[in-house]
Formats: sequence, structure tokens, C-alpha cells
Amino acid sequence: VLANQLSQYIMSTVSLSSYFISYGFFFFFKQKTAYEMLRSLVGSEMCIRDRYMGNQKDSFLMDAPLFDNLRKLINIVDELRDVGVQQYINLPRIVVLGTQSSGKSTLLESIMGLDFLPRGEGVVTRRPLELRLVHTVGADKPWAVFEQDKTKKYFDFMEVRQKIDELTDLVAGKKKGIVDDPIVLTVYSAECPDLTLVDLPGVTRIPLAGSDQPKDIERITREMASRYCRDPRTIILCVIPANSDISTSDALQMAQQIDPQGTRTVGVLTKIDIMDRGTNAKRMILGQDIHLKLGFVGVKGRSQQDINDKVRVKKAIDSERQFFATDPVYSTFPPGYLGTDVLIDKLTKILFKHIRTLLPEIIKEINSRVKDCETRLRDLGPSLPKTNNEKMQLVWNMITEFSENFKNSLRGKFDHRSGARFDKQNVSGSASIKMLFAELYEEFVEKGFKATNDYSDKDIEKAIIMHQGDSIPGFPSIDSFLYLVKPQLEKLREPAIECVNNVYVYLESLSVKIMNRIFYRFPQLIEDVSEIVIKV
Repeated sequence: VLANQLSQYIMSTVSLSSYFISYGFFFFFKQKTAYEMLRSLVGSEMCIRDRYMGNQKDSFLMDAPLFDNLRKLINIVDELRDVGVQQYINLPRIVVLGTQSSGKSTLLESIMGLDFLPRGEGVVTRRPLELRLVHTVGADKPWAVFEQDKTKKYFDFMEVRQKIDELTDLVAGKKKGIVDDPIVLTVYSAECPDLTLVDLPGVTRIPLAGSDQPKDIERITREMASRYCRDPRTIILCVIPANSDISTSDALQMAQQIDPQGTRTVGVLTKIDIMDRGTNAKRMILGQDIHLKLGFVGVKGRSQQDINDKVRVKKAIDSERQFFATDPVYSTFPPGYLGTDVLIDKLTKILFKHIRTLLPEIIKEINSRVKDCETRLRDLGPSLPKTNNEKMQLVWNMITEFSENFKNSLRGKFDHRSGARFDKQNVSGSASIKMLFAELYEEFVEKGFKATNDYSDKDIEKAIIMHQGDSIPGFPSIDSFLYLVKPQLEKLREPAIECVNNVYVYLESLSVKIMNRIFYRFPQLIEDVSEIVIKV
């Protein structure tokens, strides 16, 4: 009867358990693969050359083997993120932080060298957009791939823009709602650097009329930005419009609250070309007003008129170089402070150094997680049977194993299947029960208990006379002995009953311990078997 009941229960849980086992193996091996790849790169001496800033305007001059290692390193981090490791281990990334209309989209397009990000009035970025940029040497034409459909390549970036809008409306709705569900887009191009950037919805103060945005939209956008930037392994790319007071920048204020030392914040000043006449961003760029350890970079993006006129990104970058080279203030700057080229170089070096610094720690965490997965997979045991006969056999095997383990524990026999380990503090099985019996009348023995201490010779003589009856003189009746010993036996009754209860409790706890080990995959089964064992 027990076997039949247990078989029905197992049949009802087969599919669920099989799913967890399959997922466990998938997650484990994906982590294991990434872990081995990381280990292969730990000992490599990796570095990156500075980008050439002369006539070679859009070319990356990198040592080929070192460049390959850099690409592998970023690929591994992206792969770890794909399999969900980001939920358990924080991975390096660059997050773009800025307020609404601060020029984030224009900046990202300048970095990519491509024009395809959605534009419009009000809040445009309503879902985080994770841009994985892959520098593809010799690519004739750039293309993009969405994580949702890796089989399709988009060569027309107008379709990419439409697809981003479509995926945004699908999740966030068509009424300007904001949702923390990132879109993952990989861009392959010969003009873009190897970077992974996360574009967040801009911090919004007031909800748009007729939209799905709640009244506390500012709190929601701030919390979303804070959640991404709070990770100590995240580099914050703080975008600040230069035509506004930097001391009142919401993005910079948030970045300073999250990263008070400024060790992982890169400041970017946009819209330098539309500052008020007679003003410039010199003090801001040089960090004389607000200091960041990673510094500030000034850029000149495409204006709205340039966007309307469909000015290409490459032409806009040429215009930016010309602007900084001819401006009476900015032309006197030392190298490393102005231009999209400088920003790309800075971000590439920072991300590369960031990953290389964190690599040993990430490997350590992955190693720990892999060990946890291995332990959990061992706990899951083999896959469950499919046919009723096999399920019945599994039940009988577990019941037999439980009975054998219980019997061997009481007999003091070593059972290699029990998984017992040497323990100086605890003893089990028959040894524990013997200890309970040994302690039974320890108190009476220590006090030198004797049954005759309570009786005098006259009391014994009286008992013999009372029960002599027709017995032969000189041969006392057995009743005299029973009469005298019964009161003494009553003193031993309570400790004996207590000992029996202690033995029962121990046997019950022993059975529960063995049941938890054998039936661990079937919690409901433990309850059913426990009820039967207690009745027995």
C-alpha cells in the first residue's frame, strides 16, 4: 500500500523534477564553460595601444593577439550575462547615466559611428538598451542582431530603429510607459570599438499628459538608474549638458551619491557648442569645479538641425575635430580631454583595465558558484524513471535502503551508503542506546543503593512469619521475598520508563534523519513514510 501511494506521488512530480535537473545541468555547464575560458585568460599579459589620432581617423591600431584577447574577454562577460550569471555575480559593464534630453542618444551614436537610436519628443528611451559593440575588422557593412532573435541579421539600421520601437511598445506600451526590462542589441561594425554599454531611461521629473507614466515617475527613473549604477563593478558614464549649471546636474549628483570617491565615474560634457556666448567648459573639463578620478571629456555631438538634415555620424565627428582644433579656448587643451575619439579610447582602456582587475575575483566567485551547482546536482540525484514499473521499483529501492540503513545503524555496522563521517562529538546507532542503558541506574549505583537498607531483621522476620503458611520450617515462602522486594522495584519503575521513552525518541530521530537523506527528492514522501514508521 505504501509503495502504491508513493508511486502515485512520484508520478505527479516527474516532470517538475526533470525540469529542475535539466536546468541545473544547463546552468552548471554554461558556467563551467565560461569559467574555463576565464581561466585561460588570467595568465595572459593583455594591454591595448593608444588609438592613433592623426590622419588615421577611424582606425584602431592594436596588436592582433592582444586585441583578440580583449575581444574574448568582453565576449566571456557578455556570455556570462546571457546565461543569467548577472543575477548571482556582478559583472563589469558601462552604464550611461543622464537626465532627459542630455544628449545620451547622440553621444552613443557618435561612439558607435551609426545613426539608428529612436528619437522624438519627451521620454524616448523607455527600456534599458544594452548595446554590445563588436569591432569587426574588414567588415564591408555593419549589421545588428537582437538577443530575441539571434538568427536574423539587420543590415538596414532603419529597421533596427523600428525594431527597438516595436520591442519597447511590446513591453512598455505605446503610451510612454517605462519598464526595467532591457533590450539586448549586438552591433558588428568596423567603425565601432569593443564596448558594452547600457543606455538607461533618462531621469524624468514630470509625467507626460495622456501617458501611462505614473505620478512618481521621477522616483521610478531614479531608482532604476541607481539599481544599475550601485553595482561596484559598473563604470558610470555620466552625461552632463554643458549649457546648464554642472552643480545642479541630477545625473552628476546621483553619480556622486553612488560613487562618492569618483573612482568609477567618467564625466562627459555634451552640447559644448551651444553654451552661452562668452562662456566655456574649460574649468569643468579640467575638473577644477568638480573632481572625478577618471576625469571629464568634452564632446560636440550632432545638433537637432544636423539630425534633421541627416548628417552622417562620421561627418559630424570630423566637424567636432575641426571645432575643437579651431576654437580659441579648446585648441589650447592638452591631449586627452576633448572629442569622441578621446572618449572611446578612455572607455576602452578603463573597461579593459576594470575587467582585468576584477577577473581573479570573478573567477573566484564563479568557482564558488560552480561548486554549489555541483553539490546541488549531486543532491538532485539521477533522472527520474518514466514507466510505472520503474517508478514502483524506485520506491521499493528507497524503502529497502531505508530499512537496511536503520538496521545497520542499530547493529553498529558500517554502511558506506549512509554517508556517515567520523565525528568526535556525536555517536549514533547502538552505541547511543547502550549509553542510555548505562546511565539508567547510575544515580542508584553512585549512592550505593541496597534493597536491605530499608528493612531491619525484625521486618524481614515478620515478613517470613506472615507468609509462612503451610511451608516447611526453615524454608521461607517465595511470597515473603516478593512482599519485601516490590516496594524497592517501584523505585526503579520511573527511571526505567524514562529510559524507554528516551530510546523511543532516539529511534524516531534516527529514522527521520535516514528518511531525510534517502527521500530528500520527495518531501511529501517523507511525511507519508514517517507516519507509517511511527505507527510501527
